Amino acid sequence: MNTLVDGVAQDHIAVRDRGLAYGDGVFRTLRCEQGRLLAWPRHYAKLQADCAALGIVCPEAALLLADLAQLAPASAAVKIIITRGVSARGYACDPSASPTRIVQVAPLPDYPDSLRTEGVQLRLCAWPLSIQPGLAGIKHLNRLDQVMARREWQDASIFDGLMCNARGELVEGVMTNLYLLQGNALYTHPLADCGVAGAMRGLVLELAAGMGVQICQQAFGADRLAQVDALLLSNSLAGVLPVRQCGAQSWHNFDLAQQLHAALLEQARKESIPCCPV
Repeated sequence: MNTLVDGVAQDHIAVRDRGLAYGDGVFRTLRCEQGRLLAWPRHYAKLQADCAALGIVCPEAALLLADLAQLAPASAAVKIIITRGVSARGYACDPSASPTRIVQVAPLPDYPDSLRTEGVQLRLCAWPLSIQPGLAGIKHLNRLDQVMARREWQDASIFDGLMCNARGELVEGVMTNLYLLQGNALYTHPLADCGVAGAMRGLVLELAAGMGVQICQQAFGADRLAQVDALLLSNSLAGVLPVRQCGAQSWHNFDLAQQLHAALLEQARKESIPCCPV
């Protein structure tokens, strides 16, 4: 993995950085293909929005792109982390602190085409998502809920785990957004008080609506899985994936997932920009 911290090649941060001490920051993960950042405007807009929600100054896009030009990735997983920066001990924020920006480039994970033709296997996690309306939707650095949920399995055949909140509402995967297809309606949790509103989630909902699918953002429990025609997942690196099995439930309708994946890739590539401008 290649890493820049504030534009300098290094793999460490200050011990007083608030991202380390408190998880005080946000991040984005995006896909780079053949030297182009897919759906960059969406990712940067979400980074700006998440920074604003926490009161952190978001670095200018040009600065982040200059960092990426240094790393010059070809095909890679790109991660951008913005912390509030370095401050004295204690929870109080130093208004004069400069945000720390971290840009990392790593190999893309292996997501073979068979995942889209055969579907993936999931499990239900016991660890609940924390309810906190003030942080809902934000991809902040406090990921302990996801860490604890991911500790629940070591079986490599399980692609992801589904997480409920304390009310028993099925919200999302540990590393994915979740959609339930029933008839011509696509259901997803509204994420009003928990969960991550991924950049690709917005694009999936736009594309599905453009295909004539009814979009329903409403809460539902895990018992709903027995009633639906298909389950779909999305994230920035994998795109859209169909689900084959979760516990005792199984599905074989992969059509919409495959259509959405193709459409998402096409649109994300249209919205891509080069990492290293000529």
